[in-house]
Amino acid sequence: MRRRDLSSVTSADIECRLRIALGKMTARQANIFLSIRFDRTPYDELAARHGIAVDQVTADFANALRIWSRCLH
Repeated sequence: MRRRDLSSVTSADIECRLRIALGKMTARQANIFLSIRFDRTPYDELAARHGIAVDQVTADFANALRIWSRCLH
């Protein structure tokens, strides 16, 4: 996969792409993504909050990162 040069991307463009990415994620993926990336919420806390295993938090976060990466590049 060819990566786009992100050096000229504006913060407004990133914000727009983030909104698009969040719209493509499930609600749980979006919540986990935002909680980990911006609030630094521990995985075990997110697992308890969502009633899932830590392994599922990891999987949801990985899927959310894939979506974010596709939207960013």
